[in-house]
Amino acid sequence: MMKTMPLRPVLGLIALALATGCERKPAVTAEDVVITLPAMPGAPGAAYFRLETNTVPERLTGITSPAAERVELHETRMNGAMAGMAPLDRPAFDADRSLAFVPGGRHAMLFGVKSGLKPGDRVAISFAFEQAQPLTVEAEVRGPGQGHAGH
Repeated sequence: MMKTMPLRPVLGLIALALATGCERKPAVTAEDVVITLPAMPGAPGAAYFRLETNTVPERLTGITSPAAERVELHETRMNGAMAGMAPLDRPAFDADRSLAFVPGGRHAMLFGVKSGLKPGDRVAISFAFEQAQPLTVEAEVRGPGQGHAGH
């Protein structure tokens, strides 16, 4: 007579094997991506966006765009009544907390903004991460002071 194994332990082993073998790859999405043009020619522009990931934790390691010669990550910091900017190095975010770059807070400064860009244009912007594959999306170009998509 053939003996059979109870079903519950077998299903548990199958679930464990699937969970172990089917780990999610790190992935990031970008929302509300906008580039604002500089108020004066030669001045830097800015980029604002929100990043979300399925990993814990993830880090933004850099940004590039054909719309600018270089992009730097900064954050606005208050010192009493005075606001100032400081470089931002590899900001972290995770599945429970998105990373928002907004006016008056974290922002990407675009130096050497290409001439000829105008409000309404769409340009590529690429994000690099510590774990996830690079992500390239289209950003809406806005005029000076037109800020973030959600504001």
